[in-house]
Amino acid sequence: MTAKTRLRRGFTLIELLVVIAIIGVLIALLLPAVQSAREAARRSSCTNNLKQIGLALTNYHDQQGAYPIGWQYFSASDPGWTAPSKRWTMWASILPQMEQSNVFNAINFIFPVSNNSYNGVTGASLMQTTATLSLISSYVCPSDGKQKPLAIPASTSTGYTQISYAGNAGVTNLISFCSSSNGVSCTGWWTPSGIFGVDESVKIGEIRDGTSNTVMVGEYSQFKNDPDSTMNFWSVGANFSSSVSGVSRPQSIALMFAPPNKSMLIPQPTAVSSANDRFSTTWQNAGQWGFRSLHPGGANMAFADGSVRFIKDSVNVTTYQAIATKNGGEAVSGDSY
Repeated sequence: MTAKTRLRRGFTLIELLVVIAIIGVLIALLLPAVQSAREAARRSSCTNNLKQIGLALTNYHDQQGAYPIGWQYFSASDPGWTAPSKRWTMWASILPQMEQSNVFNAINFIFPVSNNSYNGVTGASLMQTTATLSLISSYVCPSDGKQKPLAIPASTSTGYTQISYAGNAGVTNLISFCSSSNGVSCTGWWTPSGIFGVDESVKIGEIRDGTSNTVMVGEYSQFKNDPDSTMNFWSVGANFSSSVSGVSRPQSIALMFAPPNKSMLIPQPTAVSSANDRFSTTWQNAGQWGFRSLHPGGANMAFADGSVRFIKDSVNVTTYQAIATKNGGEAVSGDSY
């Protein structure tokens, strides 16, 4: 028998290049779908965070008879209201309802979170470090990206950790209206038109616009391509400092006259003409005071009835400001946002 030699034919260079090109096209087609799926998972996780926060705030109200204050500037126990500000926030108040009792028990609310010199006590806020350096996972949206705790030299204060959410203070300008340069008295300026303000506790009965029509908390993440490297903190309120010249950024609460994800107003005006300035084109661009997220197209917000909804960047300004107020008397349709 004659053995026949079998020749094995391999791929040609052109065939190999065609296969590689096809694989490249498939990857290019699949990558956006994978990224979209990952973002959907992150957004779902963020929604769950807000549902947990909303439930915690409701439980707090049931136990205490009112929602927590947005942030504590002075304490009523301070004689003459002359003591340094304590600045504890709503987020510290609801730690037990967030199943973070150990962190809550590490806080001494008699002393401030960000001032080491308090009524003759040196190093007052250093005792808060255990709590303030604790990362609360449910306070961080996955799309925001977890950041390392910010340690501050012991000689000046304690440290801080991240939060991606803020309480709704409404449409009243709580930041720049009250000042001596504006010639405006500060009496009553902290009263929020939303649910959370400064040294103010709101009861559910005061939400006369309806709990399903009033935002309670929302996303307060970093900006896209944020020029300010400072993270938002869960423990300290009213931190109006910024690494960006001419910009102030509140902690723990947010205002809703600027729709979601508006850009920073640099520099922001130093004087305003009224407490609200609700429909001023200038103030509606002050995104550093408003809700924002790294989810494409809008931000998640929890309403006072416990529901969580995605509010688009393109929401009508009048509608957006209507769901910001607790007793503004506006008629809002659920399909309008």
